[in-house]
Amino acid sequence: MVLDRYIAKTVISGCLLACFIMVSIFAFVDYVAQLSDVGTGDYGAWQAVVFVALRLPQRLYELSPSILLLGGILSLGALAANSELIVMRASGITPLRITRSVLQTGLFIAILVALLGEYIVPSATRTAKTYRAEAIEKKLIVGGSSDIWARDGNRYINVKRIMPDHQLRHIRVYELDDNRQLSSIIYARHAKYVDGEWLLKGIKRSDISTSGVETTFKKQMKLKKLLLLELFSVLELESKDMSAYELLTYSDYLEENNLDNAEYLLSFWIKIFTPLTCLAMLLIAMPIVFATTPRSGGAGQRVVIAVVIGIIYFVINRAVNHLGLAMNVTPFLSASIPLILVTLISFYFMRRVN
Repeated sequence: MVLDRYIAKTVISGCLLACFIMVSIFAFVDYVAQLSDVGTGDYGAWQAVVFVALRLPQRLYELSPSILLLGGILSLGALAANSELIVMRASGITPLRITRSVLQTGLFIAILVALLGEYIVPSATRTAKTYRAEAIEKKLIVGGSSDIWARDGNRYINVKRIMPDHQLRHIRVYELDDNRQLSSIIYARHAKYVDGEWLLKGIKRSDISTSGVETTFKKQMKLKKLLLLELFSVLELESKDMSAYELLTYSDYLEENNLDNAEYLLSFWIKIFTPLTCLAMLLIAMPIVFATTPRSGGAGQRVVIAVVIGIIYFVINRAVNHLGLAMNVTPFLSASIPLILVTLISFYFMRRVN
């Protein structure tokens, strides 16, 4: 329908403008924060620019609810200020019908946000952190978006994934003899730093000699040296940087080992609810838009309203999340309560729209 296409174009244009403004501001702030490390190792001003650019998907994902709120208020508020919404309603189009068109567009954007958080953010974040670590430490060779290579004398270590709490997944250790020939390959499903040494589990060892290859299997083995602990501070992914699948898998692993998984389970549910929060932010923008008239103020006033609402939601959301962890509230409830509150408030004010 023509109305749906027009509203979709308007909302998307407003969200793109809001995206450019907010991402630009936060990118500048992130770049300034990196200046303290410029000059360390090979980490220069250009490397800081690349690092910040690679972190933009994470920033975009974190800011997506605020972007939709600001974009929706700006774009649809402009329609109201230009009397276009009045003309629509005078033509028999109800506020509910207009809201439905807005939410249809919001659903499309929410799907893009979900895909961004699940596939692009984890990969881009790993690439950013390994790129920065390689420049600062000058000890890493990055073989891809997640592969980490490190050298320890005649040993070369390849780690597919670095997890929180000094844990590694899918490790291969290549050992060379004095003639620089490959002498053995050790594969481990996962490893953890415990009591001053690395405990590897799920071992497959292949010893190579002139007579052939001898393969042995072990449940576990210990190594004094594997990966520098100092690298964890720059390579370790935070829970907010992990995909929903990784969070759920790691949370299950912690639960199986009788460890606290509340933080990662909470991050998992936040990942699930973030796209829905984007829709809720568009919904809460609608009463503000319908209250806008040609005499009710310019775009500046609407921007202030959007910023205030965004800040209030951010504070309440963080407070509820942290209180939930401190009080052992179910992560599902901690993640969903702010979304439920925003949705209920939106429905309440929408009912008051004539």
